[in-house]
Amino acid sequence: MHCAKKAIRYLCAIAACAILLPLLGCAGKQDPPVTGTDDDISAGMTPESTIDTTSEEETTDMIQPASNAVNYRDKKCMWLSQFDLNKVYTNGGKQRDRAQFEKYIKKILANVKDNGINTIIVQVRPYADSMYPSDVYPMSSYVVGAYGNEADYDPFEIIINEGHAAGLSVHAWINPMRAMLVKEITKVPERFLIRQWYNDTAKRGKYLVTVSDRVYLNPAYPEVRQLITDGAAEILERYAVDGLHMDDYFYPTTDASFDTAAYAAYKKDGGKLSLADYRRECLSLLVSELYRKTKEAGSDILFGISPAGNINTVYEKQYADVYRWCSEDGYLDYICPQVYFGLEHQTYDFKKVSNTFAGIIKNSSVELIIGMTLGKAKSGTDQYAGTGKYEWRDNKDVLVRCLEYTKSVKHCSGVAYFCYQYFYDPISGVSVTETKAERDKFIPLLKTITWNE
Repeated sequence: MHCAKKAIRYLCAIAACAILLPLLGCAGKQDPPVTGTDDDISAGMTPESTIDTTSEEETTDMIQPASNAVNYRDKKCMWLSQFDLNKVYTNGGKQRDRAQFEKYIKKILANVKDNGINTIIVQVRPYADSMYPSDVYPMSSYVVGAYGNEADYDPFEIIINEGHAAGLSVHAWINPMRAMLVKEITKVPERFLIRQWYNDTAKRGKYLVTVSDRVYLNPAYPEVRQLITDGAAEILERYAVDGLHMDDYFYPTTDASFDTAAYAAYKKDGGKLSLADYRRECLSLLVSELYRKTKEAGSDILFGISPAGNINTVYEKQYADVYRWCSEDGYLDYICPQVYFGLEHQTYDFKKVSNTFAGIIKNSSVELIIGMTLGKAKSGTDQYAGTGKYEWRDNKDVLVRCLEYTKSVKHCSGVAYFCYQYFYDPISGVSVTETKAERDKFIPLLKTITWNE
């Protein structure tokens, strides 16, 4: 399998080079939590002319890899979420025809490339499910219409092949702990471990914990961490991905009842950590195991995490020890905080938050990729920004000024934008009117900016 995987990587790299050779000389070489809807977003959109993205900077920023992963020195990323792709995956409650899917994906990738993006972060596991045929997790309802349905073809393979052919780096985005709604998990086929655990009264409430109306995986148990890492290994072995990307859904609650049994057993065995530190240790074990799996697949394959922008919430309430992960070896290649704030946010302005995350990086091998969003440019308001509530309504250059500022942020090697549907309608491919003024300002800079000079 390892040899087969390397062969696939090699062929993909050759395909990418064939496309990039005239431009690159084939120099081979991550908010609030993600929110979005699959509402019709086509209203108010107008076509936008294509801009030539070929630039001198693009011809010189590739790094010669140890194997065949395609990762750029200056990372210009875009998240492709389940909300972006749901209507691309499905039509009429079932998986869309392959030819149609390929058509839409090619248009999406062309639009991505036209905006100066060189890396796509594709959501493949939103709810303990899978947006590709998997032996570990059930097919996502976002891809096949409902849990229990099977795929007619592999959409992720198409995205990877087309992405590499377009010269894009492709990272697989997973949400390890968050699972489906309670009403959905009973529709998951019995052959999957997550359904077996749910049916088992000794494991339901331990391995799988219900918070409100949703099920979550509990990383306190080695069996749960094994399931998560098995799912990651499956991606890394089957697909020529260039990176593995973990999102910010860590512990969903501060309530002690989430892991009462596991923590009691830990204390009975002589454990001394507080509940908060115990949870941080469980997450750190999971992160280190995911990092190890990634590096076993290829030393040049990147592993990164995208926490929310409020670092106090991340550490104190979600129990994600970003300080440790950014300081010690064996956890991260990059951290991609969701700095979804403007420059006038009363509490968490863009500069302050970006520098806070830069300041926790003590390991020189860890890079900083700063996440931004066009969502507030689309809505025009930020209800949590205090006196800066209408910054996005009154200014159409917020993101270009933020992008300019990233040049001064220590450890920064790139940016990531959430998400495609704020740039273009995923089906029609036309430009989102509400964000066009912002995009017209920052995209020319995005195409030429470098951080690693």
